Amino acid sequence: MNVIISQALASGLPVITTRHSGLPEQVKDGYNGFLVNEGDYLALADKILYLIDHPDMLPKLGENGRSLVAEKYNSEKLIAEQIEVYKSVIDR
Repeated sequence: MNVIISQALASGLPVITTRHSGLPEQVKDGYNGFLVNEGDYLALADKILYLIDHPDMLPKLGENGRSLVAEKYNSEKLIAEQIEVYKSVIDR
């Protein structure tokens, strides 16, 4: 989980990022932002221009980002999952 990406999504900002490591788990292409291949600066420019040309997309992308973070990355859920990991190790 990338904290900066999570903070941006939680703030309602659509994110444009690369398909690097775990980033596609947080950013769903066309749902809460956009994914581009690493080094593909033309695709990055296209996505930026797309959002400039389609400002009506921003509220929905932002809402989807907030929902995803609230659902998957809230602190109570993460703590509960961590406790379960500890319990499974102790029970071995």
